[in-house]
Amino acid sequence: MRRSLPSPRTLAIVDPYDAGTMLPAAFARYGVSSVMVGSTPDIPGEETVSFDPAEFHRLLFWRDDIDATVAALREDGVDSVIAGSERGVILADRLAEGLGAPGNGTALSPARRDKFLMIEQLRCHGVRGPRQLQSDTLDAILSWSEAGGHWPIVLKPRCSKGADGVRLCASREAVVRAFRDIHGRVDRLGFHNDTVLAQEYLRGREYVVDTVSRDGRHRLAGLWVYGKPAPDYDTLGLLATKELLATDGPLANRLFDFAKRVLDALGIRHGAGHCEIIVDDVGPALVEIGARLHGGPPAHLMSRAVSGDSQLDMLVRSCVAPSDFLAEEPIPTVRAGGATMVLLRDGGLKGTIERLPSAWSVVWNGREGGSLPAVAGLATLIHADRADLEADLEIATGRLSCDLLTSRDAVAAIVPAWRSLLYRSRCNRAFGSPARYLAALDAQTGGVEPLVVSAFRDGVLAGIFPLVRDKERSMARFATPLSDYNDVVVAVGDLAAARCLMAFARGRFPNLDLACVRADADCALAEGRPPFLTDRKFLCPFADLSDGFDDWLASRSPRFRERLGQAERRAAAQGLRAARLEPRDFGTQDLSALFLEMQDERFGARSLFMRDPIAAAFVTRGLPRLFRDGDVLLFGLRAEERLVGLNICVLGAAGLGYWNAGFRSAVAAFSPGTLMIHAALREACVQGFSELDFLRGEEEYKMKWCSGAREIGRLS
Repeated sequence: MRRSLPSPRTLAIVDPYDAGTMLPAAFARYGVSSVMVGSTPDIPGEETVSFDPAEFHRLLFWRDDIDATVAALREDGVDSVIAGSERGVILADRLAEGLGAPGNGTALSPARRDKFLMIEQLRCHGVRGPRQLQSDTLDAILSWSEAGGHWPIVLKPRCSKGADGVRLCASREAVVRAFRDIHGRVDRLGFHNDTVLAQEYLRGREYVVDTVSRDGRHRLAGLWVYGKPAPDYDTLGLLATKELLATDGPLANRLFDFAKRVLDALGIRHGAGHCEIIVDDVGPALVEIGARLHGGPPAHLMSRAVSGDSQLDMLVRSCVAPSDFLAEEPIPTVRAGGATMVLLRDGGLKGTIERLPSAWSVVWNGREGGSLPAVAGLATLIHADRADLEADLEIATGRLSCDLLTSRDAVAAIVPAWRSLLYRSRCNRAFGSPARYLAALDAQTGGVEPLVVSAFRDGVLAGIFPLVRDKERSMARFATPLSDYNDVVVAVGDLAAARCLMAFARGRFPNLDLACVRADADCALAEGRPPFLTDRKFLCPFADLSDGFDDWLASRSPRFRERLGQAERRAAAQGLRAARLEPRDFGTQDLSALFLEMQDERFGARSLFMRDPIAAAFVTRGLPRLFRDGDVLLFGLRAEERLVGLNICVLGAAGLGYWNAGFRSAVAAFSPGTLMIHAALREACVQGFSELDFLRGEEEYKMKWCSGAREIGRLS
């Protein structure tokens, strides 16, 4: 960038704290050195963490002598002064005036710091602010509230910083309490509260307009919207989120026009402005303005990351190259998906927030091993996809939270809620069911324990991650590798719940084995990266029924169609027919025992159910319940009234899955498997399913029915 001349050689920064800590380095890039001026005799304790004296040409602390300080600055060649934080606003005005440097003058300095004087000054210029009263007596404030019907009202110190001392009062008792909390106390900036400010409570969204001014010309440097917790006595001034908005469009224009009126009314002609505005049914109204930079470094770092510019960078350019700064074309904030800062209030999210796809920066407060403060940390979330950002915000703000169920009783207690959620998910109704999970858990003795991650949104179950702890292999894993489609259980489209479960599990279980997962599973899509399936891959062929039975049949080879017709005719000649079964068809007959008997008769020791106790447990303990609930469909082959074959199909969100079959040896010559598959396929079409899924395995008999296949494997 071409630089205007002359530019300051040395610049004074008064109280370079908060975002002001970034100023010396920013000016140094233009060859400008900085002198630190403190408005207090020493660096306040809370500012020592971020303040680095090595970045300054000289340190000057306040000794109650403005002339001596101005003289010292002249000796250093200082010809420009700016406020580095809220503390330094009034002294910066005095020093700039004493040096004859560009500044805002001292006539309105008190109104730029005192919230009562600030609103009164606006009122004189026809700019809207809250109705208010300041008093040193409780009775006066109570009388004002009751006479004007101003309930609830806000009580606050007149010169405090941020949420310090801000109270929302909905009753006389709350006013009494707040007055006593504030009156006579010293606020965080060292001001003695000899009076208390009472203001009308404005209901509406709160925005922030950041500006940079030079010679009375104002530039929009940033637009933000606050997200806040529900307003209460001591939460009114607290923030939950701070979102960066686009600086073009009707909203930005309306708020910037209002902010310019505020700046002019308060005589802010030079430097940064941080204007907090509530928009209610009447229109914009000022909450307060600071004649300084926005907050701390994170806001400016995030703005740079999103748009390549920030209020801090604009302030520096306004000082070192004012003509060029004023000639710059406004650049709208680039905001593809979104960018939001979140104040983290739950230290238990450590290890989870860092894994969110939008987590650009995460900083935790407090020392390792020590207790976390009320604000546990700050997360900066940036993402090009709005849906991803909003999902991450649900997690970061604590609307979604996870719990861990480590006993069978705890898992059994949430079975009704789990089943209800399952019916709203994309999961296979059998593979994702609590019945299958508990059956698999019970079949594994020695070293396998429940480890179910549950996600809750506003106290309601929103997700299930059905894991077990395998102590022998020192890992967390799905309950069984026999489920062809393992996944988290969340409602369709609930990316946030799936992501919350995955981030929680990834952060707590370093050895997490996720086998038999589809690439389009919710657990795979939740992590915001292309799913990568590793070893133990299998193909799952399927028959595409999206265009109906006739089109599917027409897509099969002539030889297949001929053989299918022959099998149907031969079966009919023998009195064999395949059809869907209902629970009433079994009467008192033991469904599970019948199926296992058929498997044993036909396959013997080769049967999966004879070899694997988990598979057998699913049939004996899970199948009857799933069949009654309609999550499993059974197709039977009958010889007259005698059942000679059974085919188990599992219900998916969009398809029917052919899981396993058994039949009597006596009917083996009549293609019982073909007959029952054909019956299942026709039923899938009747039910409007888009496919009959043959699940894991590429056996030759399956491929004759199928036109596609999908892969399952281990999720990396």
